[in-house]
Amino acid sequence: MSGPHPTISAWERDHDEGSYAAELHGWTLKVNWTPNEGDQRGYFSWTAEVGDQKVADEERHEEMQLAMAAAEQHAAHNPPREDEQDDDGDDA
Repeated sequence: MSGPHPTISAWERDHDEGSYAAELHGWTLKVNWTPNEGDQRGYFSWTAEVGDQKVADEERHEEMQLAMAAAEQHAAHNPPREDEQDDDGDDA
């Protein structure tokens, strides 16, 4: 695998959904697998949520680790808005 690498130890598998989740820089990150459908090849994608903000990845990743790394990069480069934190500065 080339490209950025995720912080694998930060990700936990949800055995019921078959997805992976992590908390990073105030964001809740989730990586999901979309299975093959007809001629469409399966892929990994990610979402990131904090408060009422939700960002969904538009790229289809062939490797889970690349989706995780992309989600982590989003969290690292997009701090939550001030209105997404409570009065003592903690995440809402």
